[in-house]
Amino acid sequence: MGAVGQSIITTNGIKALMDASAVGKLIKPKYFKFSDVDYTLDPTITDISGWIQKDITLYNKLDDNRVEFVCDVAPEKAVKYTKTAGLYLDDGTLFMLAKPPFPFPPMLRQTFKIQLVYQNSSNLIDFSYLPFYETEQDLAILNNAATIGELALKTSEEIEMLQLVKADYYKFKGETNERLSSLETRASKSEIRISDLELSLIETNASLGNEILENAKKIGLIGTYLKINF
Repeated sequence: MGAVGQSIITTNGIKALMDASAVGKLIKPKYFKFSDVDYTLDPTITDISGWIQKDITLYNKLDDNRVEFVCDVAPEKAVKYTKTAGLYLDDGTLFMLAKPPFPFPPMLRQTFKIQLVYQNSSNLIDFSYLPFYETEQDLAILNNAATIGELALKTSEEIEMLQLVKADYYKFKGETNERLSSLETRASKSEIRISDLELSLIETNASLGNEILENAKKIGLIGTYLKINF
């Protein structure tokens, strides 16, 4: 058994049903509004702000007293979270309010199924102009949509986390490569400097050797001179 949402008939919805019963007329549920606002299920609410308005997708008469309304929003049109839905009559009356068991995430299929339980409800509601899909497969797909949506949300959150890790990796890699390039440039300059110093040292050693040789000759001459005169 999957998670279950909540729904209520508004005060104006009850009035519409009672008026229809009293005079023998029909009311016409026409469209939904999907809202990203977390409304309290207050029967006195007369309207909600919605990011999308859409005609009822299908209905299902469960028995004389129970009717199910379904509204389905395709993933490419699901641009926001849905926390509350309103079912409206064709004259703009907010008939029912509903909340899913958890907010429907954007970019995934969003499906609301609201059941109305009211005495002789099927005799008070006009469905003649609404589309009706008779296959159980359609209803099964809609029933599973919420569960799939919850799993997809968790997957999308994990993907987002992995993308952040990936971005951090490439940023670190870029900074590391830039630093390595700078170190390589410095090392190359150091090699050139070392080579210059080695050449300079060789030249200095040669010059110093010549000086030592010359000094040795002078010292030897002086030593000979002192020895002879001693």
